Amino acid sequence: MSKFRYCLIILIPCILLSGCDSQQPEQMLETYSNRLANSLDIDSELNLSQPLQLPPYPRRRERIIPVTDLRQGLVEVLNLRHCQLLNLIAERNSSLGKVMQPSKRMVYEIRLYSGLRRCLKTLNSNDADINLIQQVQAIFVVKESEFEAALWNGIFTSEAIERNFSLSEPALPLEGDNGFSLSRQALNALNQVAKLTNTQDQWSEPDSLEQLEIHYQSLYNNRYGSRWLRSISLIRRTLEHSTAVIEQRLEQRPLCYQQQTTPKARIVINIFNKYYAGQLQPYMARIDREGKQWLELNRNLLHNFSSIPQPMQKYHNLILATDAPHWISYIQARDRHTRAWQTLLRQCNLMPGSS
Repeated sequence: MSKFRYCLIILIPCILLSGCDSQQPEQMLETYSNRLANSLDIDSELNLSQPLQLPPYPRRRERIIPVTDLRQGLVEVLNLRHCQLLNLIAERNSSLGKVMQPSKRMVYEIRLYSGLRRCLKTLNSNDADINLIQQVQAIFVVKESEFEAALWNGIFTSEAIERNFSLSEPALPLEGDNGFSLSRQALNALNQVAKLTNTQDQWSEPDSLEQLEIHYQSLYNNRYGSRWLRSISLIRRTLEHSTAVIEQRLEQRPLCYQQQTTPKARIVINIFNKYYAGQLQPYMARIDREGKQWLELNRNLLHNFSSIPQPMQKYHNLILATDAPHWISYIQARDRHTRAWQTLLRQCNLMPGSS
């Protein structure tokens, strides 16, 4: 093998790896903050490799709400043939039905609840056997009282939802599809299901139950929420570090005297244009815009339920609420960083619109 060909084989993977690395949000953020520090003669290096300082999502046993698992005897099940529920209950009592995933269990509960409502209406209008009516009524009363809990468990004990609050996923990419669109569609679908808890007087079985598994799969595969949590945390830490750098320089000595732009100031404005305005701001704007929608969808999902386990309510207050510390600290870091840049640029007569 020629020396040239050998070098080419070595060089190509290095180029490809370099291209991949340049797309990592951590590298973009560290480059911006560290170049800013160097341009301002401040010895301070940003390292984003530390673990996320966020509360963990409550464990499954802290999220689940106990419900009654009705197991009808053979004679009772045969009686329910009048309700056309025999196949549905048989499926639930099968070996596979006993280990249903939360999402499939929720669909079963919705269909059973819908079938029992329909059956009672039919039996009462046809003057059916009173014992049969009482049997169906007794089952329906239990299912009605626990219907909200069944929906809660189907949504909030699923692995798909859990994965969207993991602390181990990477940050969202700088460009391209980040899974937000599919995740938004999935959360909208779950919100429609959750609204069934508030429409029992005019209740009807949703037409889209068959599509729910697709939405759960989208949430599981994209894990947008988990990746968004990391991204917003990385941005906040970058902004806080970079703001401290600017403020330290402003306290030490002016970058410009009497608003006279210096060669040093032009280096700083190049950092501003290339790395802050050119890279960080577009990424931050997308994370901000999509994150607001994602937070609102998750808040709406929780607000459909009147009974929320205490660990979940606490997590909501810390992460999802409009005044959650996690979100507020990001907003504060963003606004403080903007003010720091404005002060620095005014000092050098470099604010947009300045002569």
